[in-house]
Order: sequence, then structure tokens, then C-alpha cells
Amino acid sequence: MGEPAVRVDDVRIPMRDGVALAADLITLDDEVPRPTLLIRSPYSRAASRAAEDPVSLARLGWAVVIQDVRGRFESEGYFEPYLQEGVDGFDTVEWCAAQPWCDGRVAGWGSSYLGATQLRAAAERPPALVAISPWVTSGWQDEGWTYEGGAFQLGFVMPWAVMMAASNPRATPAQLTKAFAAAGDDWGRLYRRALGSHPTRSLFTPFKRWTDQAHRKYWTPEATTKALRTATTPAFFVAGWFDVFCDATLRTYDAFAAPRPNGDVLPTRIVVGPWTHARLFEDTAPEMAFGNSANGGAQDVRGEALRFLRACVDGDTPAATGAKLFVMGANEWREFPAWPPASMPTDLFLADEGALTTAPPPARGTDTFTYDPANPVPTCGGRTLGQFLPMAGPVDQRAVETRDDVLVYSTDVLDADVTVIGVVEATIRFATTGRSADVTVKLVDVHPDGRAMNVIDSVRRLDFTPGRAKDVPVTVGATAMTFKRGHRIRSEVSSSNFPRLDRNPSTGVHWGDATKLESAEQTVFVGGARPSRLTLPVVS
Repeated sequence: MGEPAVRVDDVRIPMRDGVALAADLITLDDEVPRPTLLIRSPYSRAASRAAEDPVSLARLGWAVVIQDVRGRFESEGYFEPYLQEGVDGFDTVEWCAAQPWCDGRVAGWGSSYLGATQLRAAAERPPALVAISPWVTSGWQDEGWTYEGGAFQLGFVMPWAVMMAASNPRATPAQLTKAFAAAGDDWGRLYRRALGSHPTRSLFTPFKRWTDQAHRKYWTPEATTKALRTATTPAFFVAGWFDVFCDATLRTYDAFAAPRPNGDVLPTRIVVGPWTHARLFEDTAPEMAFGNSANGGAQDVRGEALRFLRACVDGDTPAATGAKLFVMGANEWREFPAWPPASMPTDLFLADEGALTTAPPPARGTDTFTYDPANPVPTCGGRTLGQFLPMAGPVDQRAVETRDDVLVYSTDVLDADVTVIGVVEATIRFATTGRSADVTVKLVDVHPDGRAMNVIDSVRRLDFTPGRAKDVPVTVGATAMTFKRGHRIRSEVSSSNFPRLDRNPSTGVHWGDATKLESAEQTVFVGGARPSRLTLPVVS
């Protein structure tokens, strides 16, 4: 006899409040109970069927369930992004486990928002959820997803909100007309609209909540942290060094890898490659090739993740745990028992005349520039994701570095390789004539031919007393990079990265309420008793 046919059923899954969520069941038509692979998406079941090839997954022995989350497509209810996914995920997992086609064991699968649905469900600890595999995602949707260093991730969040509004099956004709008009509008003009009067605030209600001054109460990050650190589900993570959620994915991995309150340690695994969100697993970026070994297909990451889940549902120990990291520059994979690996914090000090030195300059100096929100520093590569943003990844920064509002500091030519693996930090002694300011820091690899390729960048947004200097800590971000002999290490400091990040109004008005943006004079202090510096986690 041949292999059983695959059957596809349209099912409705009841939630505890009576709302029914639409789902597809894809499984072998032989009435044998199997572990369920659960995929929960806001982007339609059809999109997930095309992306995940559920028929092949069914032939691997899974009963695949693909569900439209609450309020999306054929599922009932109101769509409240992220916050609804914990309870609904719990109810869906337990419903699947009770069905005759399921053997009582459920695993999660999916990337981005589909990964967030798994993490929200795992935080609720449904008994039948035995493993998850969230890729390029986060357990938190505040810092590292909607915000970065206190700034708003405009380039990703605003187009995503417009897309959600334009694909709302329950919107009125007038609402859809408005949404499609925004989606087809000049994105450059939409990006430049002050957030306090931005049309997306009325187009998609959650967007208004995310830009509201009281947004921290909306997210409850402390409760999320506690829930993730007490989750009991083994997890296989995938991240990309140039993914918009890279730091958040690593932070979530750390939350799962940490011992549970009772001392137990969950099987956890993370694979991080030189990938972007939209081009996950590709070994080439717009202006950089990392070699064939960087390809996620060549590394069989998807297969490894599925084997991890299978081991968990079968009650076995996964073949590998810990962190598998692609080290850029050296272009090689390295295995570590944990993230981040042991390293030596190494300071590089900003100095006069654009120098970056290993010893702090004894004399204090200053560098100044004008922050002009009408002419912000343009986004140039990096961790981008959004409509009409520059391509994510490493891009030559020399055009950006010629601007008067970008301060550039470089080491001498390296006489030996320097490998940096971990979280890069910076402390910038800074003053402004405004009442608030952004301090952006970018780490750059300068090649012998002059190319200045970005490695990682971030921002810190703070309120200031005009003219009063203070030390600004900036978590520049996580990376794994070998700066090769003959190269130079460079840092860029400025106050904008637009439109990836929204512009600081400089007025002291909360950025989400601002309708007016003002220029400011910025000062960076180098040397002296409190020198500005970059701190690199250097490994042998």
C-alpha cells in the first residue's frame, strides 16, 4: 500500500470567551494521532500554506494546524496585536491536544509575528506545549520591536500598521479607502509627518497606543519578563545579525536559557547568521558576500529546528543546545555553550581629530554639530525593515560620513585581527541646546580600500537640561565580527537615523505628541576625566 493521502480540513477553534478562530488542519488521512505543529498568523492561512509547505510537514509526521489569529481574515473577534496571543495561544494549544488526530503533544513554529505568538503562548505555560521554534522575533514587543533605546522604530512600525489596516476584513469601505490611500501614498511624506498628527493614529488604533506617552503601561514589560523566565518550554531560536529584531531575539533566548526558579535548565538553542529579516538565510547582502557556508540552507537550519522539536515531542534530548554564531569578517561558524560567550571588555576612546584610541586622551576636547530634523542623517543599511527603506545589511557608509552632522572616529590600521562577540556598549559625554536628544552610535569596519561597512548601530533617547552635559549610555547592539588585520575600527556619532527611527522633537514634548520639531546644537565631549568611549567584548 502507498503512503496515506494528506487531508486538509477547515476547522473552527473556540476560545474561552466564545470567539471562534479559523484554522486549517493538514495531516495524513489515516486516523493515526500525531504531534501537532501549530502556526498562528495575522497574515492569512493562505500565506502560511505557501511559505511553510504544510503537506511536506504532514508527511514528516506532523498534524499541522495553521490558524488566523483573532480578528484577522476568517477569525472572529477584534485584533489587538501581541497582547491577545497569550491566552488565545493557550486555548488553541489545549484544544489541539484534545483532538483525536493529535497525540496530546503540541509544538510551535514560525517567524516574526508568528514567532511572537509562540512566545506569548509559552509564557502562559499550556501543559500540552512541549517545544517552540520562534525565528527572528521577540518575547517583548516594546523595546527591541516597537522602540529602540527609547526612540520609535518608525521605519518598521508605521508601514506595518498601515498594512494591517489595509488588510482588515472587518473595516468599513471608508476605512479601507483611507488605508489603501495611505498605503499608496508617498512614503517619504508619511515618514516625515510628525507623530502627534500622524494619520496612522486614527487609521489603526493600536498605533496610537504605541505612540502614546503612557505606552509603558500598555506593554507591562516587567510582567512579560517574569512570564518568560518562568516558561517551561524548550525553544530553538533563529536570529540574523542584520535583522530588525536581532537584539530582542537574543534577549529572549537568554530568558529561556536562564535557569528556571526551581533550578531546571531548559534545552535551548540559537543559530545566528549574517541575515536580514526579509532575506533570511541568504549568504549575500547588498554590498557584502559572506561565502556559501553562511547560507541557512547550506547549514540546514530548518531541518535542525524540526529535529529539535521532534526530539522534544519524543521525550529525547535535542542533539545540540547553546549558540551557533556566524562570525563576520572571519566568515566562519563558531559554537558556544551560551550567549554571550566569555569576553574581555575593551575600551576605545573618542579623541581629538577623529581618532579612536586605546588610551583615554588626558585633555578634554569637544566636537559639535547641528541636529536638523528637516535634514536628518539618512538610514544607510543596518537593521531595517519597512516600505521603501534602504536595503538591510552592510552598506558603505562613506557618503553618510561626509555630512557635517556625523562625527567620525577611527583607530589606526590594525596590526592583528580583533574579534568582537557579544553586546557592544558606548558611553557618550553629551550636551544639547534642546530639552531632549537622541545619541546614535554606529560601529563600522573600514576596509583597506576605504569602504566603511556598518556592523551595528543603535540609539539612546533622553531628556536634557539645555547646556548641561551628562554621560549617555548606548547599547549599540549584539554582533559577532572579526576586524581583520589591515582594517580599522570606526565609530560614528550623531543624533538621527531616519526613517528607521523617528526624529527627536528636541522640545521636551513627548515624541508621540509632538507636532513641531526643532533644531539643536549638539556637543560630544572627548578625553578628560569622563571620556566618551566605545566598549567592545573582545574574544580570543
